[in-house]
Amino acid sequence: MTNRFLKRRNKIRRYVIRQRLDAVLISNPINVRYLTGFTGGDSYLIIGVSGDILLSDTRFIIQIEEECPDLEAYFRSANEPLPQSIGRTLGKTTSGKLGVEAGSITLAKYERIVQALPTWKIVSTQNLVEELRQIKDADEKRLIRKAINTAYQAFRSLPEFITPERSEIDIRNELEYRMRLYGAEDKSFPSIIGAGARAALPHGSPGLQKLAGQSHLLIDWGAITNGYMSDLTRVVILAKKDKKLRTVYETVINAQEAAIKAIQPGKRCNEIDTVARSVISDAGYGKYFNHGLGHSFGLEIHESPRFAAGDHSLLKPGMVMTVEPGIYLKDWGGVRIEDDIIVTNTGCEVLSRLIPKSFDEICCLF
Repeated sequence: MTNRFLKRRNKIRRYVIRQRLDAVLISNPINVRYLTGFTGGDSYLIIGVSGDILLSDTRFIIQIEEECPDLEAYFRSANEPLPQSIGRTLGKTTSGKLGVEAGSITLAKYERIVQALPTWKIVSTQNLVEELRQIKDADEKRLIRKAINTAYQAFRSLPEFITPERSEIDIRNELEYRMRLYGAEDKSFPSIIGAGARAALPHGSPGLQKLAGQSHLLIDWGAITNGYMSDLTRVVILAKKDKKLRTVYETVINAQEAAIKAIQPGKRCNEIDTVARSVISDAGYGKYFNHGLGHSFGLEIHESPRFAAGDHSLLKPGMVMTVEPGIYLKDWGGVRIEDDIIVTNTGCEVLSRLIPKSFDEICCLF
Protein backbone atom coordinates (compact mmCIF):
# COMPACT_ATOMS: atom_id res chain seq x y z
CA MET A 1 0.00 0.00 0.00
CA THR A 2 2.81 2.40 0.89
CA ASN A 3 4.45 1.76 -2.48
CA ARG A 4 1.20 2.60 -4.26
CA PHE A 5 1.03 6.01 -2.61
CA LEU A 6 4.75 6.60 -3.15
CA LYS A 7 4.35 5.88 -6.87
CA ARG A 8 1.64 8.51 -7.04
CA ARG A 9 3.81 11.06 -5.23
CA ASN A 10 6.71 10.27 -7.53
CA LYS A 11 4.57 11.25 -10.51
CA ILE A 12 3.99 14.63 -8.86
CA ARG A 13 7.71 14.83 -8.04
CA ARG A 14 8.55 14.45 -11.72
CA TYR A 15 6.31 17.45 -12.39
CA VAL A 16 8.15 19.40 -9.67
CA ILE A 17 11.47 18.66 -11.35
CA ARG A 18 10.20 19.44 -14.89
CA GLN A 19 8.78 22.78 -13.77
CA ARG A 20 11.97 23.60 -11.87
CA LEU A 21 10.10 23.91 -8.60
CA ASP A 22 11.59 23.09 -5.23
CA ALA A 23 8.33 21.70 -3.89
CA VAL A 24 4.58 21.63 -4.38
CA LEU A 25 2.02 22.10 -1.62
CA ILE A 26 -1.03 19.80 -1.71
CA SER A 27 -3.86 21.39 0.28
CA ASN A 28 -6.98 19.70 -1.10
CA PRO A 29 -7.79 17.02 1.55
CA ILE A 30 -9.01 14.57 -1.12
CA ASN A 31 -5.69 14.94 -2.95
CA VAL A 32 -3.77 14.51 0.32
CA ARG A 33 -5.64 11.24 0.89
CA TYR A 34 -5.01 10.08 -2.68
CA LEU A 35 -1.26 10.69 -2.34
CA THR A 36 -0.73 9.40 1.20
CA GLY A 37 -3.64 7.21 2.36
CA PHE A 38 -4.24 9.57 5.30
CA THR A 39 -7.98 9.86 6.01
CA GLY A 40 -7.87 12.66 8.60
CA GLY A 41 -8.34 16.37 8.09
CA ASP A 42 -6.57 19.72 8.60
CA SER A 43 -3.38 18.53 6.93
CA TYR A 44 -1.20 19.56 4.00
CA LEU A 45 1.35 17.55 2.05
CA ILE A 46 4.63 18.94 0.76
CA ILE A 47 6.19 17.01 -2.12
CA GLY A 48 9.77 18.09 -2.70
CA VAL A 49 12.54 17.16 -5.07
CA SER A 50 14.15 14.84 -2.52
CA GLY A 51 11.33 13.91 -0.14
CA ASP A 52 7.82 14.43 1.22
CA ILE A 53 6.39 15.64 4.50
CA LEU A 54 2.84 15.60 5.86
CA LEU A 55 1.93 18.67 7.91
CA SER A 56 -0.71 17.89 10.53
CA ASP A 57 -1.48 18.36 14.23
CA THR A 58 -1.17 16.29 17.34
CA ARG A 59 -4.74 14.92 17.12
CA PHE A 60 -3.58 12.71 14.26
CA ILE A 61 -0.27 11.36 15.58
CA ILE A 62 -1.51 7.80 16.09
CA GLN A 63 -3.64 7.82 12.93
CA ILE A 64 -0.73 8.95 10.74
CA GLU A 65 1.55 6.34 12.31
CA GLU A 66 -1.02 3.69 11.37
CA GLU A 67 -1.98 4.94 7.91
CA CYS A 68 1.32 6.45 6.71
CA PRO A 69 4.08 4.66 8.62
CA ASP A 70 6.81 5.48 6.08
CA LEU A 71 5.90 9.13 5.57
CA GLU A 72 7.71 11.90 7.41
CA ALA A 73 5.30 14.05 9.39
CA TYR A 74 5.45 17.43 11.12
CA PHE A 75 2.94 17.95 13.96
CA ARG A 76 2.18 21.56 14.72
CA SER A 77 1.11 22.81 18.13
CA ALA A 78 -2.48 23.86 18.84
CA ASN A 79 -1.72 27.57 18.37
CA GLU A 80 0.35 27.19 15.20
CA PRO A 81 -1.62 27.73 11.97
CA LEU A 82 -0.82 25.61 8.92
CA PRO A 83 0.79 28.46 6.91
CA GLN A 84 3.22 28.98 9.77
CA SER A 85 3.99 25.23 9.73
CA ILE A 86 4.86 25.54 6.06
CA GLY A 87 7.22 28.37 6.91
CA ARG A 88 8.89 26.35 9.68
CA THR A 89 9.30 23.36 7.36
CA LEU A 90 10.46 25.06 4.17
CA GLY A 91 11.93 28.15 5.74
CA LYS A 92 15.04 26.17 6.61
CA THR A 93 15.98 26.74 2.96
CA THR A 94 16.91 30.34 2.23
CA SER A 95 14.76 30.61 -0.88
CA GLY A 96 12.97 28.51 -3.44
CA LYS A 97 9.97 28.11 -5.69
CA LEU A 98 6.76 26.56 -4.30
CA GLY A 99 3.75 25.44 -6.31
CA VAL A 100 0.32 25.63 -4.65
CA GLU A 101 -3.06 24.20 -5.65
CA ALA A 102 -4.91 27.24 -6.95
CA GLY A 103 -8.26 25.44 -6.75
CA SER A 104 -8.13 24.82 -3.01
CA ILE A 105 -6.13 27.70 -1.55
CA THR A 106 -8.14 30.75 -0.51
CA LEU A 107 -6.71 34.20 -1.04
CA ALA A 108 -6.33 34.61 2.73
CA LYS A 109 -4.32 31.38 3.06
CA TYR A 110 -2.24 32.29 0.02
CA GLU A 111 -1.31 35.62 1.58
CA ARG A 112 -0.37 33.90 4.85
CA ILE A 113 1.85 31.43 2.97
CA VAL A 114 3.57 34.35 1.22
CA GLN A 115 4.16 35.96 4.60
CA ALA A 116 5.54 32.71 6.04
CA LEU A 117 7.95 32.29 3.09
CA PRO A 118 9.02 35.87 2.27
CA THR A 119 12.05 34.81 0.20
CA TRP A 120 10.21 32.12 -1.78
CA LYS A 121 8.38 32.51 -5.06
CA ILE A 122 4.84 31.11 -4.89
CA VAL A 123 3.28 29.90 -8.15
CA SER A 124 -0.10 28.28 -8.87
CA THR A 125 -0.77 24.82 -10.26
CA GLN A 126 -4.02 23.70 -11.86
CA ASN A 127 -5.57 20.21 -11.57
CA LEU A 128 -2.17 18.61 -11.03
CA VAL A 129 -3.41 15.74 -8.85
CA GLU A 130 -6.90 15.70 -10.33
CA GLU A 131 -5.48 14.70 -13.70
CA LEU A 132 -3.72 11.73 -12.08
CA ARG A 133 -6.96 10.74 -10.38
CA GLN A 134 -8.75 10.44 -13.74
CA ILE A 135 -7.12 7.05 -14.38
CA LYS A 136 -8.00 4.53 -11.68
CA ASP A 137 -5.43 1.93 -10.67
CA ALA A 138 -6.21 -1.70 -9.81
CA ASP A 139 -6.90 -1.02 -6.14
CA GLU A 140 -9.20 1.90 -6.93
CA LYS A 141 -11.14 -0.23 -9.40
CA ARG A 142 -11.54 -2.94 -6.76
CA LEU A 143 -12.91 -0.47 -4.21
CA ILE A 144 -15.30 1.09 -6.73
CA ARG A 145 -16.61 -2.37 -7.63
CA LYS A 146 -17.10 -3.01 -3.92
CA ALA A 147 -19.02 0.27 -3.52
CA ILE A 148 -21.25 -0.64 -6.47
CA ASN A 149 -21.95 -4.09 -5.06
CA THR A 150 -22.75 -2.65 -1.63
CA ALA A 151 -25.27 -0.25 -3.17
CA TYR A 152 -26.74 -3.09 -5.25
CA GLN A 153 -27.19 -5.38 -2.25
CA ALA A 154 -29.15 -2.66 -0.46
CA PHE A 155 -31.31 -1.98 -3.52
CA ARG A 156 -32.14 -5.62 -4.20
CA SER A 157 -33.37 -6.01 -0.60
CA LEU A 158 -35.94 -3.21 -1.00
CA PRO A 159 -38.87 -4.81 -2.90
CA GLU A 160 -40.78 -5.97 0.18
CA PHE A 161 -40.35 -2.52 1.75
CA ILE A 162 -41.76 -0.57 -1.21
CA THR A 163 -45.49 -0.53 -0.47
CA PRO A 164 -48.19 2.11 -1.18
CA GLU A 165 -48.13 3.61 2.32
CA ARG A 166 -44.39 4.35 2.18
CA SER A 167 -43.18 7.90 1.51
CA GLU A 168 -40.12 9.10 -0.40
CA ILE A 169 -38.44 9.85 2.92
CA ASP A 170 -39.23 6.34 4.14
CA ILE A 171 -37.50 4.87 1.07
CA ARG A 172 -34.49 7.19 1.50
CA ASN A 173 -34.04 6.30 5.16
CA GLU A 174 -34.41 2.56 4.63
CA LEU A 175 -32.11 2.44 1.61
CA GLU A 176 -29.32 4.37 3.34
CA TYR A 177 -29.70 2.23 6.48
CA ARG A 178 -29.44 -0.96 4.43
CA MET A 179 -26.35 0.29 2.59
CA ARG A 180 -24.64 0.57 5.97
CA LEU A 181 -25.87 -2.90 6.93
CA TYR A 182 -24.14 -4.24 3.82
CA GLY A 183 -20.86 -2.55 4.69
CA ALA A 184 -20.99 1.04 3.40
CA GLU A 185 -19.20 3.59 5.55
CA ASP A 186 -21.63 6.23 4.28
CA LYS A 187 -23.78 7.27 1.33
CA SER A 188 -22.01 8.83 -1.66
CA PHE A 189 -24.43 11.78 -1.67
CA PRO A 190 -27.92 12.59 -0.33
CA SER A 191 -30.13 10.01 -2.03
CA ILE A 192 -32.54 11.36 -4.65
CA ILE A 193 -35.98 9.74 -4.31
CA GLY A 194 -38.89 10.99 -6.43
CA ALA A 195 -42.34 9.44 -6.86
CA GLY A 196 -44.61 10.19 -9.82
CA ALA A 197 -44.47 13.82 -10.92
CA ARG A 198 -41.68 14.53 -8.42
CA ALA A 199 -39.39 12.23 -10.42
CA ALA A 200 -39.16 15.13 -12.91
CA LEU A 201 -36.81 16.88 -10.46
CA PRO A 202 -33.34 15.60 -11.46
CA HIS A 203 -31.89 16.47 -8.03
CA GLY A 204 -35.08 16.54 -6.01
CA SER A 205 -34.96 15.98 -2.26
CA PRO A 206 -37.26 13.24 -0.91
CA GLY A 207 -40.43 14.48 0.74
CA LEU A 208 -43.64 13.16 2.25
CA GLN A 209 -45.13 12.06 -1.09
CA LYS A 210 -46.46 8.51 -0.66
CA LEU A 211 -46.27 5.83 -3.33
CA ALA A 212 -50.00 5.16 -3.39
CA GLY A 213 -51.45 6.13 -6.78
CA GLN A 214 -48.04 6.90 -8.33
CA SER A 215 -46.88 5.38 -11.62
CA HIS A 216 -43.17 5.12 -10.84
CA LEU A 217 -40.41 5.88 -8.36
CA LEU A 218 -36.96 7.25 -9.27
CA ILE A 219 -34.11 6.18 -6.96
CA ASP A 220 -30.62 7.73 -7.36
CA TRP A 221 -28.24 6.40 -4.73
CA GLY A 222 -24.66 5.34 -4.01
CA ALA A 223 -22.42 3.87 -1.33
CA ILE A 224 -18.92 4.70 -0.06
CA THR A 225 -16.48 1.92 0.80
CA ASN A 226 -12.93 2.79 1.88
CA GLY A 227 -13.43 6.29 0.53
CA TYR A 228 -14.49 5.23 -2.98
CA MET A 229 -17.98 5.82 -4.29
CA SER A 230 -20.70 4.44 -6.53
CA ASP A 231 -23.50 6.33 -8.28
CA LEU A 232 -26.58 4.56 -9.65
CA THR A 233 -30.14 5.30 -10.70
CA ARG A 234 -33.07 2.98 -11.27
CA VAL A 235 -36.78 3.62 -11.78
CA VAL A 236 -39.21 1.33 -9.97
CA ILE A 237 -42.32 0.66 -12.07
CA LEU A 238 -45.49 0.97 -9.97
CA ALA A 239 -48.00 1.15 -12.86
CA LYS A 240 -46.91 -1.78 -15.01
CA LYS A 241 -49.46 -1.23 -17.79
CA ASP A 242 -48.75 2.49 -18.26
CA LYS A 243 -47.93 2.76 -21.98
CA LYS A 244 -46.47 6.27 -21.79
CA LEU A 245 -44.20 5.23 -18.96
CA ARG A 246 -42.93 2.27 -20.97
CA THR A 247 -42.33 4.49 -24.02
CA VAL A 248 -40.34 7.10 -22.08
CA TYR A 249 -38.48 4.43 -20.14
CA GLU A 250 -37.42 2.48 -23.21
CA THR A 251 -36.34 5.69 -24.97
CA VAL A 252 -33.97 6.39 -22.08
CA ILE A 253 -32.70 2.80 -22.11
CA ASN A 254 -32.06 2.97 -25.87
CA ALA A 255 -30.14 6.24 -25.45
CA GLN A 256 -28.02 4.80 -22.68
CA GLU A 257 -27.23 1.58 -24.55
CA ALA A 258 -26.25 3.53 -27.68
CA ALA A 259 -23.90 5.71 -25.64
CA ILE A 260 -22.32 2.74 -23.86
CA LYS A 261 -21.75 1.01 -27.18
CA ALA A 262 -20.03 4.14 -28.54
CA ILE A 263 -17.55 4.50 -25.65
CA GLN A 264 -13.97 3.79 -26.77
CA PRO A 265 -10.50 5.11 -25.92
CA GLY A 266 -9.72 8.13 -28.08
CA LYS A 267 -13.35 9.23 -28.39
CA ARG A 268 -14.18 12.65 -26.99
CA CYS A 269 -16.57 12.98 -24.08
CA ASN A 270 -18.86 15.35 -25.98
CA GLU A 271 -19.20 12.78 -28.78
CA ILE A 272 -20.67 10.23 -26.37
CA ASP A 273 -23.06 12.84 -24.97
CA THR A 274 -24.24 13.57 -28.52
CA VAL A 275 -24.96 9.89 -29.21
CA ALA A 276 -27.41 9.61 -26.30
CA ARG A 277 -28.89 13.04 -26.90
CA SER A 278 -29.59 12.19 -30.54
CA VAL A 279 -31.60 9.09 -29.60
CA ILE A 280 -33.75 11.09 -27.19
CA SER A 281 -34.17 13.96 -29.67
CA ASP A 282 -35.20 11.58 -32.46
CA ALA A 283 -37.92 10.24 -30.15
CA GLY A 284 -39.25 13.78 -29.65
CA TYR A 285 -37.99 14.34 -26.12
CA GLY A 286 -34.80 16.32 -26.82
CA LYS A 287 -35.72 19.42 -24.83
CA TYR A 288 -36.57 17.30 -21.82
CA PHE A 289 -33.03 15.92 -21.38
CA ASN A 290 -31.56 18.87 -19.54
CA HIS A 291 -28.24 17.73 -18.07
CA GLY A 292 -24.98 16.12 -19.16
CA LEU A 293 -24.85 12.41 -19.89
CA GLY A 294 -22.45 11.54 -17.08
CA HIS A 295 -19.34 12.25 -15.06
CA SER A 296 -16.25 10.64 -13.64
CA PHE A 297 -16.18 9.65 -9.96
CA GLY A 298 -13.95 7.98 -7.39
CA LEU A 299 -12.92 9.62 -4.12
CA GLU A 300 -15.44 12.34 -5.04
CA ILE A 301 -18.83 11.84 -6.61
CA HIS A 302 -18.24 14.43 -9.33
CA GLU A 303 -14.80 14.37 -10.92
CA SER A 304 -13.48 15.13 -14.39
CA PRO A 305 -13.91 14.46 -17.21
CA ARG A 306 -17.65 14.56 -17.95
CA PHE A 307 -19.89 13.36 -20.73
CA ALA A 308 -21.15 16.83 -21.66
CA ALA A 309 -21.43 19.02 -24.74
CA GLY A 310 -18.62 21.32 -23.60
CA ASP A 311 -16.14 18.64 -22.52
CA HIS A 312 -13.78 17.63 -25.34
CA SER A 313 -11.56 15.43 -23.17
CA LEU A 314 -10.29 12.23 -24.76
CA LEU A 315 -11.41 8.99 -23.14
CA LYS A 316 -8.59 6.83 -21.78
CA PRO A 317 -8.50 3.28 -20.38
CA GLY A 318 -9.02 3.34 -16.63
CA MET A 319 -11.49 6.22 -16.53
CA VAL A 320 -14.56 5.36 -14.44
CA MET A 321 -17.72 7.27 -15.34
CA THR A 322 -21.49 7.29 -15.11
CA VAL A 323 -23.83 7.07 -18.10
CA GLU A 324 -27.17 8.56 -17.05
CA PRO A 325 -29.53 9.92 -19.72
CA GLY A 326 -32.91 11.16 -18.56
CA ILE A 327 -36.25 12.57 -19.69
CA TYR A 328 -38.15 14.91 -17.34
CA LEU A 329 -41.75 15.93 -18.03
CA LYS A 330 -43.41 18.52 -15.81
CA ASP A 331 -46.55 17.33 -14.01
CA TRP A 332 -45.93 13.76 -15.18
CA GLY A 333 -42.53 12.65 -13.90
CA GLY A 334 -39.07 11.71 -15.02
CA VAL A 335 -37.04 8.66 -15.98
CA ARG A 336 -33.28 8.42 -15.55
CA ILE A 337 -31.22 5.23 -15.86
CA GLU A 338 -27.67 5.41 -14.55
CA ASP A 339 -24.89 2.84 -14.73
CA ASP A 340 -21.20 2.99 -13.83
CA ILE A 341 -18.67 2.07 -16.52
CA ILE A 342 -14.91 1.79 -16.87
CA VAL A 343 -13.18 2.59 -20.13
CA THR A 344 -11.14 -0.39 -21.37
CA ASN A 345 -8.61 -0.81 -24.17
CA THR A 346 -11.35 -1.77 -26.63
CA GLY A 347 -14.51 -0.10 -25.31
CA CYS A 348 -15.98 -0.16 -21.84
CA GLU A 349 -17.17 -2.50 -19.12
CA VAL A 350 -20.47 -1.84 -17.35
CA LEU A 351 -19.54 -2.27 -13.70
CA SER A 352 -23.18 -2.23 -12.56
CA ARG A 353 -24.43 -4.71 -15.17
CA LEU A 354 -25.88 -7.08 -12.55
CA ILE A 355 -28.48 -4.53 -11.44
CA PRO A 356 -31.72 -5.16 -13.39
CA LYS A 357 -32.78 -2.22 -15.53
CA SER A 358 -35.03 -3.22 -18.43
CA PHE A 359 -38.70 -2.29 -18.02
CA ASP A 360 -39.78 -5.90 -17.70
CA GLU A 361 -36.93 -6.86 -15.34
CA ILE A 362 -37.85 -4.01 -12.98
CA CYS A 363 -41.52 -5.00 -13.16
CA CYS A 364 -40.59 -8.54 -12.11
CA LEU A 365 -38.30 -7.36 -9.31
CA PHE A 366 -40.82 -5.06 -7.61
